Amino acid sequence: MFKVFCILGLCFYQFDNGEIGLMSQRKDTSSDVLEIDSTHQVEGNVVNRRKRKSSRWMNSNRFRWIFQIVFLIITIYIGWKFYLFVQYCETGGATKYVSRPPGIEAFLPIGAFMGLKYFLGTGKVDPIHPAGFVIFASILITSFLFQRGFCSWICPVGTISEWGWRFGDWIKSKFNRGVKYWVEIFPVKLTCGLSMISTPIVALMLLDVVSFESFKSPNMKAIYPLMIAAIIIPFALPRKVWSARVEDSIARAWKYSILAFFVVTILIKMPAQQLEIMFTNVPFMKVADVRMLKFFINLSMLAIIIISVIFVFSIFNKNYWCRYFCPYGAMVGIIGWASSLRIVRDKEKCIDCGKCTKACPVYIVVEKKKNVYNLECLACYDCVNVCPVNGALDMKILGIGKKIHYAVYAGLAVGLFVIFMNTARFTGYWYNNITLQEYMYRIADIDNPKYQHKQGKFEVE
Repeated sequence: MFKVFCILGLCFYQFDNGEIGLMSQRKDTSSDVLEIDSTHQVEGNVVNRRKRKSSRWMNSNRFRWIFQIVFLIITIYIGWKFYLFVQYCETGGATKYVSRPPGIEAFLPIGAFMGLKYFLGTGKVDPIHPAGFVIFASILITSFLFQRGFCSWICPVGTISEWGWRFGDWIKSKFNRGVKYWVEIFPVKLTCGLSMISTPIVALMLLDVVSFESFKSPNMKAIYPLMIAAIIIPFALPRKVWSARVEDSIARAWKYSILAFFVVTILIKMPAQQLEIMFTNVPFMKVADVRMLKFFINLSMLAIIIISVIFVFSIFNKNYWCRYFCPYGAMVGIIGWASSLRIVRDKEKCIDCGKCTKACPVYIVVEKKKNVYNLECLACYDCVNVCPVNGALDMKILGIGKKIHYAVYAGLAVGLFVIFMNTARFTGYWYNNITLQEYMYRIADIDNPKYQHKQGKFEVE
C-alpha cells in the first residue's frame, strides 16, 4: 500500500519551490526588446553572452514537427489498414484483402500493461498482442534514457493536442483579457473539482473500502452534495487561499490516481497465471482490437460529449489531455525522471528574460531552475529554442555536462524506438499466433456476448 501513496504523492512533488508556473503567474515577454551584451560582470568574472546561432528556417520546433507529422501519418495509415482488414473479415473475403497491421495494438494500452505484467511474471511475451507489449516496453525504455521525448516527438495524441492548443493560441489572441483568462482557467478549475471527487474514490477502491458495486447502492446519493461542493470550491475560493499552483496540482492528481489504479490492480494484484488463462482462453482478448475499432466507429452520445469537451478544453489549455488525464504520460514522466538528460540553465549566462518560462508548454518556471527536474518536462526543446543567449540553456548529460543538440536527441530517442520495433519484427515478437481463418470466424460473430465484458468480467472458452 506504500507504493500506492508514493504514486499518488508524486503529483504534488512539483508543488514546492515554484516548480510549476501557471497562466496567471507568467510574465509576458512577447513585447520585450532584449539588448544582449557581449560581456557581463559576475562577481569579478567576465562572462561571454553571445547570441544563440540559428538557421533561417530550421530549428528544434520545426524539426520536431517533422517527426510528429511522420508518426501521425503512420498512425492514420495503420488505423485505415486495420479498418480494411476488419471489413475483409466481416464480408467473408468479399473485399480486397489487407493484412492486419500489428501496430494497431498500440491503441490497447491496458492490454500492453497486462502484457508487461505477464512478461515480468513468466518471462514470456503476450502471444495475443505481442506488438502492443513491444511498443509499450520500448516507450518505457526510451523514457528511462531520454525523458518524455516519446510524448513530444512521437505520440500522435500528443501531436494532436499540441497542434490543437497552438491553434487555440491564435483564437485566444482575438479575445480580450477577461475572456482569454476564463477560457484558459475554466478547464483547470473544472478538472480540479472533478479530481477532488475521483482521486479519493480511486484511493478508496485501492484500499478495498469501496468497489464498482458500491456505486449502485442508494447510499451513494448521500455524497452527491459533497461532489457538487467539490466542483464549486475551485470557482468560489479566492486566490489568496486557493492558488493556481494548488489548483493545478490537485487537477494533475487525476492522472496519477488512474496510473495508481492500473499499477495496483494489474502489476501488483493480478497473478501472471490469470493472464495466461486470459490470453489463451478468453475470446474477448483475441478481438480486443476489433472491439476498440467498433467503439470508435459507433461512439455513444456520452462518449461523443466527453471527447468533444476534452478536445475543446485542449484547444484553450495547453496539453490539457496530457497534463491532467493521460496515465501513461504520468508513467513515462516518473520513469523519465531517472534519466541523466536534463535541461540545464547557466545562471551566469542567463539574462532573466523569461522567454523560456513563457515558451514551456507545461508551465515549468525554467528561468528559476538550474536543472529542470520535473515529471511534466516533455524534452521538447521549446525553451532552448527561444533562449537568445548561446549556452544559457541547453539539454545536457548530467555529470558530464555534454550538450545534446536537438537533432542528436531526436536521432537517438526516435532511432532507438524504431530499432526496438524492427528487432521485434525480425525476431518473431511482433506478429500474434491468430490465423486469418480464426479472425474471420470471430469477427463474423463479434456481437456474441462472449466477445464482450462487464466490469472486467470475461467469458472463458
